[in-house]
Amino acid sequence: MESFYCLDVLHEGIETRAMPSAAVAVGRGKDIYIKEVMGHKTTAPLPIPVDIHTRYDLASLTKLVSTTMVALKLVEQGKLLLTHTLSRYFSMEPSSAYPEGRGDITLFQLMTHTSGLTPHMPLWKLTHHPKEAANAILMSPPVCPAGTQVHYSCMGYILLAKILEMVAGESLDVLAQKLVFGPLGMAHTGYCPGSDNVATTEFSPLRNVYIAGEVHDENAHYLGGVSGNAGVFSDLGDMIRFAQMLSLKGEGECGRFLSPSTFALATQNHTSGLSESRGLGFQLKPPMPCLSAMGDLMTKDSYGHTGFTGTSLYVDAADGLWGVLLTNAVHFGRDKTAFFDIRRRFYNAMRAEF
Repeated sequence: MESFYCLDVLHEGIETRAMPSAAVAVGRGKDIYIKEVMGHKTTAPLPIPVDIHTRYDLASLTKLVSTTMVALKLVEQGKLLLTHTLSRYFSMEPSSAYPEGRGDITLFQLMTHTSGLTPHMPLWKLTHHPKEAANAILMSPPVCPAGTQVHYSCMGYILLAKILEMVAGESLDVLAQKLVFGPLGMAHTGYCPGSDNVATTEFSPLRNVYIAGEVHDENAHYLGGVSGNAGVFSDLGDMIRFAQMLSLKGEGECGRFLSPSTFALATQNHTSGLSESRGLGFQLKPPMPCLSAMGDLMTKDSYGHTGFTGTSLYVDAADGLWGVLLTNAVHFGRDKTAFFDIRRRFYNAMRAEF
């Protein structure tokens, strides 16, 4: 078997317990150069090797794979506009109960993380029922005026998902299957997996168990496992299909998935001059010398996303080189400092080798 530096980096990460396993693929367009798994999907109570069909909790990669894609498809179908505001979908009376300007936040601002909404709230502690979640978010104090700064917000994507469900009249899991996973041939991707072959995330004191097959994110778990910010599980084969579509600028396995104009708008930098480079749901490569999860060598405006559990997918804007890295890096705890270093070095080696 041919040796690659990028795989050596991942083996190092497993040996040093930065993560217990990795499922990795590298390619360009439809071509696949690397497709490999390594390590163990769980270490407790006994280690069990990962295999090519093991599903991983995508965590915030859900925002890209599910919520963003559903939103873009509904835009293409003429069912919503990016300039629509929250007041169109949520009643905010009496107005004195909500922060000033809250109703004027647009879907565009939710998708570019410029809404000014708080990044995180423990909804499971602050509300008595999941149905109260949206209103709790709407009433939360802003971190900045909308449109002025980038503040990555899970809360914004939870609201976005609620809007998508209202517009389409179906739950997000159904919409994702109908509009995204089905058309792309992603047969092993979805919310609330029914498979036993799932990589274990961390031990949860709250649930008194190692989490396997249930979403790791507390808010998504509270919302029933189906949420705009997290909740999707997928395996390497399906994420390859998604990466190939992104590399080919919206062209899926079964034909055109996103129109060229939609894809171009989604991957355009809409936050130039602000603290982060953001497209519509996409994280973009920041200018050097800023730290980036995609390392140093990926070119300007390369695009993709990460997940808290240790998942990531990036595509180089210059030539379509893509890399999928699925790990359960929270298995040994939430301090992922060592993993972050491994991930950046992986993408550097990948870019240099291909």
